Amino acid sequence: MKLNARFLVLLFVLIISRMSAQTGTTPPTDLRAQLRTLSTNEKLKLLEYMRYLGTSLDKEAQQTYEQLSTEKRNRVLAYIDLQKQGLDVTLPTTTVVFHRDTIHFGTIEEGTILLDTFAFTNSGKQPYVIKSVKTSCDCTVLKYPEFPVMPGETAVLRIEFDSNGKAGTTQPGVIIYDNSFPNARNILYLKGSVSPRKPARKQSGG
Repeated sequence: MKLNARFLVLLFVLIISRMSAQTGTTPPTDLRAQLRTLSTNEKLKLLEYMRYLGTSLDKEAQQTYEQLSTEKRNRVLAYIDLQKQGLDVTLPTTTVVFHRDTIHFGTIEEGTILLDTFAFTNSGKQPYVIKSVKTSCDCTVLKYPEFPVMPGETAVLRIEFDSNGKAGTTQPGVIIYDNSFPNARNILYLKGSVSPRKPARKQSGG
């Protein structure tokens, strides 16, 4: 038994030594070759992982800022000022143009999950802020900008519509509460028809 225990200890030390030797190699300082093999989503996950490992957010933000044009740097500075003020304060109104206010999806079969987007542009002179979103009829807003959209910038609002139980003509709505002139809100629609799900055919027994 003593011999077996000593052997296991020596084996454990050997494994640890090999692992240390492997991890002790000097890693490359330039990741660009590896980054070219990753998708955008994979790069974002990698960035999140490196933040978890303890990267400096200040340094990351500075390096990203240096890559921007002068115009975009000014937008970053304006965004910082807004963050300091707090987005829950009364904001100056601006104008916003939605590239379309209705998504006409034609006819879809019941059970289909519809994914689409509404694009919009801040056409005013003040930052545009979406404060909250309300939907109806199983229409879900998957994502919208939680940051101020600066004058001249374009962003998108992603929606999902579940057609289960919605057979017939349907027109779900999305109400966006914001700082737009004149009503501080915008209403968007999805419009189309949902054909009833066909019942499954019974198979006759042999």
